[in-house]
Amino acid sequence: VAIDPRNGEILALVSTPGYDPNPFVKGISSAAYQALQKDPNKPLINRAIRGTYPPGSTIKPYMALAGLESGVVTPSFTISDPGWFKLPGASHIYHDWKKGGHGSVSMENGIIQSCDVYFYTLANKLGINRMHDILAQFGFGQMTGIDTYSELPGVNPSPQWKLKAKNERWYPGDTINAGIGQGY
Repeated sequence: VAIDPRNGEILALVSTPGYDPNPFVKGISSAAYQALQKDPNKPLINRAIRGTYPPGSTIKPYMALAGLESGVVTPSFTISDPGWFKLPGASHIYHDWKKGGHGSVSMENGIIQSCDVYFYTLANKLGINRMHDILAQFGFGQMTGIDTYSELPGVNPSPQWKLKAKNERWYPGDTINAGIGQGY
């Protein structure tokens, strides 16, 4: 999906893999339609409006804003990135994309360099509820409101969402992953 950043206008919307729509014009045979339905690549699903994918690092500026808006950090908040992050008292290591880390990282450089450890740290400070609330203000987890057929909303994760959707409780590691736009 290509969007004009000035006004949100959708310039192009493509779903792949695709299929030839011409057989539908005169009436597709049952065998041809079943072949499309059974295709393991699922070409009949419009991934641009029905796919729900983690936002990845595009979430990081929103996380920075959440930190600022909530007063958890200031623009001068800096971390030392060794290339990994660990929750206090836990053994699991969350790696940065850059082996060896980024060194001293400010908020600005955290965004510019897409420093995972900066946003792991920030997510841990914020907690999932504050993250969820700021993302909701920007429409995460909601329908876009554009005129498309069968659009699905994205996910704005929270402990309540995970309990309802997965029948599982929320773990601190879920928050860490959400801070870089991964996981739920």
